[in-house]
Amino acid sequence: MERDDAEFRAANERITTMAEELRKAELVRDRLEDLDRLMGSYPEGHDMRARLEELHVDRALEGVNEDIRVLMDALQYPRGT
Repeated sequence: MERDDAEFRAANERITTMAEELRKAELVRDRLEDLDRLMGSYPEGHDMRARLEELHVDRALEGVNEDIRVLMDALQYPRGT
């Protein structure tokens, strides 16, 4: 019984940690999307747009979206499919 409680607490802690990681990743995604929109507000060839393009926001956004997908899958299917 004690072992079951410890396993339950450990699983609950893992889920809480993953949920917090998901929340942070979603915040990063939102900020990257805002930055991408801001970049698009500058005309082609503008110095600020060029600086922002050098950050490769699009690639960062793709990576963060993949991280979010993995975290969501892990939370929905904690023992795998």
